[in-house]
Amino acid sequence: MGFAMRNGIFVMMAAVTVFCCYFFSNPSTDPRAGVVVWLPDQVPGYKVDGGTMGEMERKWLPIDTTYLKKSYSEIGLPDEVANYRAIHATLIVAGSDSRSLHRPQVCLTAQGWAIAKREVVAMETSGGPLQVMNFHLERLLRNEDGSPRLNDKGKQLKQRAYYCYWWVGPGDSTPYDEEKVWKSVVNSIISGQNERWAYPSVMVFVDERFPQKGPEEAKMRANEFIRVYAPSFQKSLGAVDRADALELRDL
Repeated sequence: MGFAMRNGIFVMMAAVTVFCCYFFSNPSTDPRAGVVVWLPDQVPGYKVDGGTMGEMERKWLPIDTTYLKKSYSEIGLPDEVANYRAIHATLIVAGSDSRSLHRPQVCLTAQGWAIAKREVVAMETSGGPLQVMNFHLERLLRNEDGSPRLNDKGKQLKQRAYYCYWWVGPGDSTPYDEEKVWKSVVNSIISGQNERWAYPSVMVFVDERFPQKGPEEAKMRANEFIRVYAPSFQKSLGAVDRADALELRDL
């Protein structure tokens, strides 16, 4: 789909949204979600650490947002290497206003990342097919004083990473921001309720010790984690409620 066509679709969706907001009263929010708020506590070959909401997330997310984050570091590696190669998984569920789940570009660019490429990755899971958006990220590294961080040849060091995410509604999911907005508007008109959307994401850094195979190896780590564990928390892929899941915040 071309850039002009995608922009045209977005403008059309925005117009429909304005029309609906003007002519329809504000619907209530469906308290249900399309995910179980759970991430694995055990992954073979990894140690697991629970994460907390960072300063950026606290700034952008409303108080009734449900937030879960865990990091998975490979066992048997030096801590510095294991921490750098960790898989960072996050699961966020909207509160009373699904629009509070902003596009990830907002936080990523605020952290200094540039999006070099975007691609949709299709995979087969135990619960069926799944598509996720993968951002190819890069940024120039700097020292604490703001000066460029250089290698032994005087060249500024660059960091690369992959950020995979997708949107999960009550009955299905999409990797496209525009499709999530469109479905939210249409379904709220049909059902008379706002849907409570969820936003899973997985981030991995490229191991720059291996400039040739590092990028593909990093993508493999992210994709394999999603392929194996998405059916454990996404209901449209077969996930069911469980006692050790995090409770959704009240609307």
